[in-house]
Amino acid sequence: MTTQGETAAAADVAACERTFRRYGLPLLIEDHSARRDVFGRAAPLLLVLCLVGIAGAINTDWPAWQNALAVMVAAVGIAAAFAGFNALRGRRWSTLPQDIGGPELAFFVLAPAVPPLLAGWQWGTALVTVAGNLVLLAAIWLVVRYGVHATLWWGVRGGIREVGASLLRLIRFLPLLLIFSIALFYNAEIWQVFDHTPGVSDFVLGGFFAVLILAILRIRLTTETGQILRAASPEQNAPAPLTQPQLANVSMMVALHQLLQVLLVSVAVGVFFFALGTLTITQGVMDAWGIAGGWVQHIQIAGETDLRISQTLLRVSVAIATFTGLYYAISVLTDGLYRDDFIDDMAVKLRDVNEHRARYAAALDRLAVERAS
Repeated sequence: MTTQGETAAAADVAACERTFRRYGLPLLIEDHSARRDVFGRAAPLLLVLCLVGIAGAINTDWPAWQNALAVMVAAVGIAAAFAGFNALRGRRWSTLPQDIGGPELAFFVLAPAVPPLLAGWQWGTALVTVAGNLVLLAAIWLVVRYGVHATLWWGVRGGIREVGASLLRLIRFLPLLLIFSIALFYNAEIWQVFDHTPGVSDFVLGGFFAVLILAILRIRLTTETGQILRAASPEQNAPAPLTQPQLANVSMMVALHQLLQVLLVSVAVGVFFFALGTLTITQGVMDAWGIAGGWVQHIQIAGETDLRISQTLLRVSVAIATFTGLYYAISVLTDGLYRDDFIDDMAVKLRDVNEHRARYAAALDRLAVERAS
């Protein structure tokens, strides 16, 4: 029989675990398990993954009625396979598993690949489905295990404050940066470059700068994480040492906060230059610079002013935003004043986490005592 003390201790444990998840630190939870706490929490998404596989039964060489019949058969087949698999695993046929191991993961990866095979032996589609599902499982493991979604949501909720602080830091670092960016923005050569480069170059350039920014932020990550932990945990009140997975989780949280600030600054700068270009880069300017513009969208204001949004304007704005993000990441690495501000801010958050860790350990001890008595 559950006692009142056991109920209170269990409530404290649950409250602390919710706090850890909200901060993006799920590995601070006792006995954290990938089966239960990662893939088990993602079970609804994995079920959707199976349902999406029904679309693989469509064969473009078949008439509509045959495709509709194939989709219906695939839906019934996957539902029957799901029910049968649950029965084999000793669960009720309609149960969505919360403890997901190797057999369940294999089912969620392979089951969606069966409809394409039955619909005309579409081996290419089936293999792409399996590969995509494996990549998705890896992404789920990374995101849920390290609380990436919670950390980003936590950061986005304070986004206005963060972007304001980040922009102030950016201006403080080098006021001439925005002047340089404006001069670069009104340079005909950069418009001509992005007007003539193929579209795939945007993704290659974006990927290159993304990797470069991540590498720059990674350089001091371990050192900054250690400084934040020391600032948040005075020796006289130091909590239990973190395990290596827990320390990796804290490092991930710190890195994501820095990356989010870089992203917010880049987006803010990109929006600024996109608006500036919309207002000032007229068709006459584009003609004088020899810019075709790609696709062009006209906006009429008061029936007189004709503003133009072009593909080249978008590409130039994104390019300058990316350059600014790279500069901000370098400033994060080299500016001691920024690091002090950032470490102090993160230490405040981790002090609250440490308070919950102490409360969590005490609640676990009380719960163990109550259950033993």
